[in-house]
Amino acid sequence: MTFANQLTIARLVAVVPVMAALYIQFPYNRTVAVTLYVGAILTDYLDGVLARRSGKVTNFGKLMDSIADKAIIVSLFFALVGMGLMPSWMAAIMVVREFAVTGLRMVALESGLVIAANRWGKAKMVSQSLAILLLLLELETVGLWAMAVATVLTLISGWSYLKDAPRILSAAAGGQR
Repeated sequence: MTFANQLTIARLVAVVPVMAALYIQFPYNRTVAVTLYVGAILTDYLDGVLARRSGKVTNFGKLMDSIADKAIIVSLFFALVGMGLMPSWMAAIMVVREFAVTGLRMVALESGLVIAANRWGKAKMVSQSLAILLLLLELETVGLWAMAVATVLTLISGWSYLKDAPRILSAAAGGQR
């Protein structure tokens, strides 16, 4: 278990305290939630940098990084919709894309292929992270515009992965013979 992978696991675990800080009322609960969220998002950047610099990029890290990202982002989509800060249709588009790409990654993994994040996936993640932060800070107008950009990048990113689905599914079917 590399340090980069430990950071990825920490981001996954961070979902619980972030959500608790949003929903349990105590002094400065929103500030605590935002601080924990920013810390979690920074681990997304840091774990990748550390893994590449140390030459310890692992298949576990490639897969779990994506899962940890989805866990925190999707959880916060639900929270933001519940707080009335994000339209449910935007969240639905983004969650469906996450399930579709994760499903494709799982099929690919069974064929021995690991689909790492591409530039569109990274742009999508950055835009979603920023939009969530803006909405958590209750900068609603700019946050909604940022979320609209994130929605468009989500669609582009989804297409960038799913256009390869026939090749991946063919490889998976070939491996089952």
